[in-house]
Amino acid sequence: MRRRWCLFYLLAVASMMSGLATCAQLVRPLQPGEAVVAKPGDGLIFGRIVMLRDKRNVFTELPRFNNEFGWELTQTASGKRYVISPLTQDGPFVLALPPDLYEVTKLMVEDRAGQWEGLLVASFVVKPGTLTYLGTWEIEFTNLGPSSKVRGRVVDQLNEARDDLQQTYGGTPQSITAGTLATAEEGYLSLLQSRAEQ
Repeated sequence: MRRRWCLFYLLAVASMMSGLATCAQLVRPLQPGEAVVAKPGDGLIFGRIVMLRDKRNVFTELPRFNNEFGWELTQTASGKRYVISPLTQDGPFVLALPPDLYEVTKLMVEDRAGQWEGLLVASFVVKPGTLTYLGTWEIEFTNLGPSSKVRGRVVDQLNEARDDLQQTYGGTPQSITAGTLATAEEGYLSLLQSRAEQ
């Protein structure tokens, strides 16, 4: 009887996991040292995320607490969802995706305060066989509490980004297309789990 229960439990867990897998596909960004090359037909995007708390960059100016930034994206033509977590742990990122218009439908942040989730509406286009620069997306906490408003803006730092790309990744292509991320000015992040609760 116990063995039958265990088998039922395992089948139920496997069924739930396959259901989750069809809901959103996990995508891994390129890691430092990897060649900046996409699968045939895909495109590449790159840029930098800057999270500002008290006017200081969470990734570079505050004590390290496994800081991470992630996205949930929706491909507008197909409705497919992609989870990229972490997208970056220190700011810069390179990501390969099928060509289309994408909307950022969720932000996921882990910093010294804990785990946050929220939204700052943004969108970008991925072009086939192209490396597209999205800019530096600055996201600033505007109040500190269990729910925080955030402000967003995109800064063009292409020269610095190109240098980072060449120093961090291999096989860097010569041709880069500018295709700045379109972002809303305001959004929010809610604290899901504080560092004290972990």
